[in-house]
Amino acid sequence: MFELQATVLSIIIITILLIVFLVILNGKLKKFDPMDEPKGLVLLAMVATQMVDKNVREKTNDKVAKYLTPYIMTVVMYIFMANISGLLSLEAPTSNYSVTLVLAAITCVLIEVYSAKARGAKGYIKSWFEPFAPFVVLNVFSRISTLLSLSLRLFGNILSGGILMSVIYQMLSAISSKIPVIGQLNIAGILVAPVLHFYFDLFSGAMQAFIFMTLTISFIGKELPEK
Repeated sequence: MFELQATVLSIIIITILLIVFLVILNGKLKKFDPMDEPKGLVLLAMVATQMVDKNVREKTNDKVAKYLTPYIMTVVMYIFMANISGLLSLEAPTSNYSVTLVLAAITCVLIEVYSAKARGAKGYIKSWFEPFAPFVVLNVFSRISTLLSLSLRLFGNILSGGILMSVIYQMLSAISSKIPVIGQLNIAGILVAPVLHFYFDLFSGAMQAFIFMTLTISFIGKELPEK
């Protein structure tokens, strides 16, 4: 019998939520008058877009930013939603290494694409053998290390946060069980968990999305000619 994995279910739900959010936002942007003061979702979208676009332009250039900013916005939104999905009682997709590996692989492909565009075909092939031909082995491992670094950093932080929360819940449940009459309600968990969720889910989730964005932009910017 076909059984849907928890991670796959989370990916589907998060994707649907993002599509709904973007459809609603698109509707509000179409109705928005540029002469009016932005509020609500429109203001949030403008601030987020300006922040991401500014970061991309600072580390790359205007031409690259035109195409790279939409991707960065999309991946940041997805990673953030995936990281905080635990608040919705879902399995965080980014706690599955196959998900973070795919996200990191897309970034690595973009790095190579922009490197090839900046250097030209001949210069790109030559870069694999710099400074000497035998260094091709080290250059290959350098590319692989970028893939592993990006994927393992995101995966490790989200997975460890989930494990810590699980351990803390068990510990708080054990403490609450010692309280007479109301011990079965896990009072300690109810009091302490919101603060921990704020850090491990909201703050850490946002921070990991920001770090992934920054590293992606930096790695791509490093392959471009200096301004």
